[in-house]
Amino acid sequence: MDLIPVEGSALYVSELARNWASAFTFLVALAAGLFGLFRYLRSERMRQTEQVRELYRMFFDNIRYRRIRFVLANPDAPEFAALKTELATPGMPKEMESELIDLLNFFEFVTGLTRRGLVARQDIDWMFSNFIERVVGIDFIREYVLKQTYDELAVLCRKAVRRKT
Repeated sequence: MDLIPVEGSALYVSELARNWASAFTFLVALAAGLFGLFRYLRSERMRQTEQVRELYRMFFDNIRYRRIRFVLANPDAPEFAALKTELATPGMPKEMESELIDLLNFFEFVTGLTRRGLVARQDIDWMFSNFIERVVGIDFIREYVLKQTYDELAVLCRKAVRRKT
């Protein structure tokens, strides 16, 4: 068995200590990086949750969209027929058309946030897909959207037209 000379053993121990220190430093840096990534992803999810909560408040707690939501949900109501007439009448928007425009602008905003990845699609689908599908499912509203400058909703309207054919 060969013995390492004393001066060589000190060099060996020093090299071994440096290697262990480097490995330990790497592991600590890796753990810190993973912890930082976890915290970032968690705070990003919290931010998105806050945005979704605010969108919920804007849509459901605000009376601004309440009437038009009920009109669109009840195609047999006289207000539904009145809305169709208002949309067919040229000139300045009437009361229900204005409410519809507000609703369409809200959905345009929401779908834009989703497409840009600022809010998770599954959150928006969970909250608004029923309402958005109802809007793009009504023929005269879909035609209205396609004639206007609703870029995000126009995509959904074109998909709805393709599904019908």
